[in-house]
Amino acid sequence: MFKKVIKKLLTENKKPSSGRQDRQQPVDADLNQVMRELKQHFGQTSDLVLRKLLVGSGTTSALVVYLENMVDLKVVNESIIAKLQVAPAEMMKDIKVLAYSVLAVHKVNLSDDMNQVIQSILEGSTVIFIGGAGRAMIAVNPGYEKRSISSPELEVNVEGPREAFIESRPVNLTMVRRRIKDSNLRFENFTIGTRSNTTVTLGYLQGITDPGIVEEARRRLKSIKIDGFLGMEIIQEYLKDQPLSVFPTIMKTERPEKVAACLLEGRVAIFADGYPYGMVAPITFTHFLQAGDDYYENFYFATFVRWMRILVFITTLTLPSLYVALVTHHWEMMPTSLALSIAGGREGVPFPVLVEALAMEFIFEILREAGVRLPRAVGQAVSIVGTLVIGQSAVQAGLVSPGIVIVVAFTGIASFAIPIYTASIPFRILRFPLMVISSQVGIPGLVAGVLVIWGHMTSLTSFGVPYLAPLMPFQAKDMKDSLFRVPRWAMVTRPQSVPSMDPDRLDVYNVPPGEKNK
Repeated sequence: MFKKVIKKLLTENKKPSSGRQDRQQPVDADLNQVMRELKQHFGQTSDLVLRKLLVGSGTTSALVVYLENMVDLKVVNESIIAKLQVAPAEMMKDIKVLAYSVLAVHKVNLSDDMNQVIQSILEGSTVIFIGGAGRAMIAVNPGYEKRSISSPELEVNVEGPREAFIESRPVNLTMVRRRIKDSNLRFENFTIGTRSNTTVTLGYLQGITDPGIVEEARRRLKSIKIDGFLGMEIIQEYLKDQPLSVFPTIMKTERPEKVAACLLEGRVAIFADGYPYGMVAPITFTHFLQAGDDYYENFYFATFVRWMRILVFITTLTLPSLYVALVTHHWEMMPTSLALSIAGGREGVPFPVLVEALAMEFIFEILREAGVRLPRAVGQAVSIVGTLVIGQSAVQAGLVSPGIVIVVAFTGIASFAIPIYTASIPFRILRFPLMVISSQVGIPGLVAGVLVIWGHMTSLTSFGVPYLAPLMPFQAKDMKDSLFRVPRWAMVTRPQSVPSMDPDRLDVYNVPPGEKNK
């Protein structure tokens, strides 16, 4: 029943909205009529500029239209208006000559569709109408303010590049292009949102990325029918193979070099205007074990750290539940000294261990959320001091035992060691039902819950690629850069789990350096 309701809602969301006019509307040759149409469409907005002027040495009327805070005014004044005013009168007879010979703008398009003209104005272009032409020149010269490139905030590396994506999609595409100087790198634009008209870009490497994956990405992007694009999570919810799963099957990253590496593996990347992230698909769960530092450190150390992250995932998910199961049902499984220590700490605690664990986990999550939402100057201090004060006060008051404070604190710290923030969220959610099951059934309940989660992860796919590859199904060659990180010269093939047109990496060091001269 629940799945039928979700399917009905998704079907309703795919109905086209009436916000965008698909029927072509011709551009009127009369400039006064054009002004009336624009004023009728934009209403009484104060940032719309409609400037009539004489061009062609004063022989022809023209209309320049733009949104004041969306264009580069220097380009408008010097490269458009000034050039048109001094252009020879005979050039005014052919708008194509004006567009390609007079306007000193890097990109100019011609259009006879008023709907396209209006959309171009909204995207930050300057539109020029010439009296009697019946067509418009669209000069692409966006000039709105944007944040400068800074260091990553969520995916922090000790070594490696110090730049992250920003809210400007063209800048983000440039950062990827700088890392992959290949003419086969393709970027395709889509418009999502009948009201917001947000530009979304699909990136891939032609000749490497499987055409089926590219076509599927196109199909899913085109199927998104909403009136407003409010965040990258919207795209994730529409593009996921299993939209109701708690696990992320599309990776969101703020690091350009990570996107470039994924493109070289045959994956696709998605960017959107106004959002400082790129999304990559298809991905597997092992991607969340990898950090940028793995490729700037010794491969032995990188492999050690990856195995440590596996323990971090296990700890984040199961440690509180294991504590609850042992204290509730399995005292005999603990060493005598440890059991006596825990029992002594719980003496006088008025709550069952399950209530104690749930309360401390909720308090820790609240403090974590408070630390994120507060201003940076006080956020860390409040979260750290709050945790220490509340934990110590609760123990001294006899409300909780010291053991549960240690377990919850260690679990929280372990979740911070997960390289990608979104990867820790499913485990933070799932450990609550696991604690409830463990309190009722004990370790058999914990094992059953973990097996259910594992089975669900086994059933997941990302654009058709198994989520737990290369473990299930097992692919030995892909283990070189998943649970292990072998030397770079040993990674001579792309991941087998991702379909690719060119499986060979064609590395310079396709044999160990010491064997090159043999």
